[in-house]
Amino acid sequence: MIKLQNVNKVYTENGEETKVLTDIDLHIKRGEKVAIVGPSGSGKTTLLSLMSGLDTPTEGSVYVDDSDISKYTETQLANFRNKSVSIVFQSFELVQAFTAIENVTLPSRISGKVNNELGIKFLEKVGLKGKESRYPRELSGGEQQRVAIARSLAAETDIIFADEPTGNLDSANGKKVLEVFLENIKENNKTFVIVTHDMNIASVMDRIIKIEAGKIVL
Repeated sequence: MIKLQNVNKVYTENGEETKVLTDIDLHIKRGEKVAIVGPSGSGKTTLLSLMSGLDTPTEGSVYVDDSDISKYTETQLANFRNKSVSIVFQSFELVQAFTAIENVTLPSRISGKVNNELGIKFLEKVGLKGKESRYPRELSGGEQQRVAIARSLAAETDIIFADEPTGNLDSANGKKVLEVFLENIKENNKTFVIVTHDMNIASVMDRIIKIEAGKIVL
C-alpha cells in the first residue's frame, strides 16, 4: 500500500543544509493502523508529509499502490491528494470564509460531488451537531480540530494521515474522536497513519514506528 525506499530529506536555507530524514525504509500494508512516535524535531511530520504527497524526498522513492508519487508533477500530486488521501493537520487548515459544513465537504466540492448529508453525519459524530453553519472564527481550537477530523472522514479516501489530531482536544473529546476514527477505519478497511505523542493512542494501533534524529529506531 505505502512503501518508502531509501528515503532521505534535506532542507536548504540560506545555503545551509539540514538533514531531516536519513535512509528511511518503510512498508505499510493496506488496512493497517500505524502510529509514528518520537521526540519533537525527530522528523515525524516530515515523514507524514512525504507519504501524503505534501512534500517530495531529496533522495529515494515513495510508493502508494505501486505508483512512485515522488516522481509526480505538481498537478498529479494535487490530484492524488484530493482523490486518494485525507490529511488532518495540526494547524487545522480550515478555509476561514467557509462554514463548518462547507469545510467538511470541501474535498467533495473539488471533485464536483458535494455530499452535505455525509458531512453533517460526521460533524455529528465528532460532537458538533448544530454547529454546521458556524465559521472557524466562531469555533474554539478544539472544535476547529474536530471539523478538520470530520473533513478527513467525509472525504471517503482509502488512506487517512493525521498529525496530532487530538492535540487540541480534552481527554473526553480525544477519546470520542479516536473511537470515530477506529470505527470508520474498520468499517471501510482504510489505512491509517497517525503522528502522536500520546502512547495511549499509539498502543491501540497495529504497529508503532519510532523515529529519533531522522531515523527509524523501532
